[in-house]
Amino acid sequence: KNSLMKYIEVYVVKVNPLKCPQVIGSLIDLDCSEDFIKTLLQNVRAACPAEPLVEQIEKRNRLRLILPWLEARVAEGNQDPHLHNAMAKILIDTNREPENFLKTNAFYDSKIVGKYCEDRDPHLAYTAYKRAWGSCDEQLVDVTNRNGLFRLQARYLVERQSPDLWALV
Repeated sequence: KNSLMKYIEVYVVKVNPLKCPQVIGSLIDLDCSEDFIKTLLQNVRAACPAEPLVEQIEKRNRLRLILPWLEARVAEGNQDPHLHNAMAKILIDTNREPENFLKTNAFYDSKIVGKYCEDRDPHLAYTAYKRAWGSCDEQLVDVTNRNGLFRLQARYLVERQSPDLWALV
């Protein structure tokens, strides 16, 4: 089994790094060691496409597994929203200063991250939607109405000063 791992690593790193997400997904399905998967991802580095990798890992509820890889891509200055969405989801689930991330990171998709937060923490959903400043108004009003966050809703309405937004409420 161990000798075959070398072949998998050579295939993913040298032959076809674009297939990395499918290979990682299959390795997770086969209960491969997390250390091997992390090492494999570190060797592939940025050659592995972020969107399909995040999709494969998220399907299997193992997003935390790729945290070191995500952090390395962010440190390289990668601005891919899928990468930053995954980072946001991990920070929200692990409660590692998610509010600070949501306020300071400019690259995540507010709709996706806000929707992810709605059931977990409505305050974080509000923060994500607020950052979009207009493009997620309907979602913001909905989440604040459903969770009784009327003070936050009123503050946002006053800050935005939009007659169209007032009509939604």
